[in-house]
Amino acid sequence: MEYLLNPDLPIHPALADRWRGNPIVGEEFQYLRDPFRPQWSQVMRMMLLPNPQRAVKKADKWVPRVNPDVGYLEDRSENWIVWLGHACFLFQLNGLRFLTDPQLTDMPFVPRRVHPPFGYEELRGIDYLLLSHDHRDHVDEKCIRAITANNDMHKILCPLRLSNVISEWVGTTPIEEAAWYQRYATEGTGVTIHFLPTRHWCRRGLTDFNRVLWGSFMLEVGEHTIYFGGDSARTAYWAEIGELFPDIDLAMLGIGAYKPEYMMRENHANPAEAFTGYRDLHAELWWPMHHGTYDLSNEPASEPISWASKLMDKHGFGECLVQPPINEPWWFK
Repeated sequence: MEYLLNPDLPIHPALADRWRGNPIVGEEFQYLRDPFRPQWSQVMRMMLLPNPQRAVKKADKWVPRVNPDVGYLEDRSENWIVWLGHACFLFQLNGLRFLTDPQLTDMPFVPRRVHPPFGYEELRGIDYLLLSHDHRDHVDEKCIRAITANNDMHKILCPLRLSNVISEWVGTTPIEEAAWYQRYATEGTGVTIHFLPTRHWCRRGLTDFNRVLWGSFMLEVGEHTIYFGGDSARTAYWAEIGELFPDIDLAMLGIGAYKPEYMMRENHANPAEAFTGYRDLHAELWWPMHHGTYDLSNEPASEPISWASKLMDKHGFGECLVQPPINEPWWFK
């Protein structure tokens, strides 16, 4: 077994004396805890068995609201975060723009249910791309080709070996890969970004399981610390991350694509599990994501955010739930 990391990037100080990097055997990254391997038999089972919520799901037409105003894009002076649907967020921090997991169009057999009031071809002024893992609902070739061609970007920040997937798409845009717990080189921006663990997996074809690493990002800017959780099932890593970063202001955690449980529980957290993650991270605010944008699973469209909202209200955190419309800039009060 080998251990891989980027030798040019520092490791979080709390782990610098013992983190060797992510383990890999052959070309496949290995799990450090709770190993699993998605099975095609589970996909077939989902396709062949009836969805017990079929009628409810068919009747549920809910989609996230969309703010039509794009005037905020003309101003570089303020900090803000904008949700563009699914796991795609546009951050403006210190006048720089950071875009996460830019899947902004239809996927094969999976149309986008809601769109921001502009297309991915129109995005300008993007300085950094942050890519959490290689799945097609997070890393889309058409979107990345257009965004890198239309923007004079500083860098793409991503996991180890994602360059094997995207390098032919991005022209001369620099790519910087990191192992878990490493800090990217963003000196001069006033933004510190670490790459951190999640419980997930990677694959774009039939034979490339876990040939790319997966993970999440912590962004620190000024007095604020923001966690972008990528894709994750429930995991003990959340509590560990909360200890490494004890003052998280905002946790962006996925709440959708969790049914049927026998197929999804190793891939994505349901709202109750994500709520546990929000508490494990000791974050002040929770911004649920990864819901309402694509139909990827068996639950009705409105169930994830309704469930998350009820949990927050029940436990006295109702005012800590962040969920502005798509394309509406948000920042801390």
